[in-house]
Amino acid sequence: DRLVYSSNFQRLGRVTQVVAPNDRFLTHNRLTHSLEVAQIGRGLANSLLTRADQRDVIVAAGGIDPSVVEAAALAHDLGHPPFGHVAERELDQLLVNAGLADGYEGNAQSFRIVTKLGVRYPEIPGLNLTRATLNALLKYPWERGEHPDKLTKWGAYRSEDAEFRWARELTPEIGLNVSIEAALMAWADDVDYAVHDMGAFV
Repeated sequence: DRLVYSSNFQRLGRVTQVVAPNDRFLTHNRLTHSLEVAQIGRGLANSLLTRADQRDVIVAAGGIDPSVVEAAALAHDLGHPPFGHVAERELDQLLVNAGLADGYEGNAQSFRIVTKLGVRYPEIPGLNLTRATLNALLKYPWERGEHPDKLTKWGAYRSEDAEFRWARELTPEIGLNVSIEAALMAWADDVDYAVHDMGAFV
């Protein structure tokens, strides 16, 4: 509820995701995309939890909470700007040129919004989400430059280092790997892109 009723989430309705080349479909925006990803993520989590042959793997990975996957999916695009990855790259270059080493990255901005910028309580910064939800939001669980193979993606700015470390304490043994709930959120994002977003062009 903290996510769905936040102004940050509602803003996504004004950020275009996909525009169909005909009038057969409505314009697909980041809000509809996020709602679909949340639904798919919860479905994937529930489906895995019914699999007796996966029980030991799930327990070893720290468990799966479908509500955590759903919440992370709702939050995953909060920091992405209008005009997609082109704008993201441009913002990054502008900020780096201005002397801000962290630059701009949509996933890191999402993490900043839920931990610092979003407003739930006047005396508490951010949306006051659970540690599990924050960890599940970290599709790229490292700061800028920490992953040698993925230098253009990161999940948190250094200004949110304390919140990032706190979230990652849930899964300290996995290093730069995502948590199982973050993996489900990322898969749901990929499924939605392939089925709903690209489907608008068919």
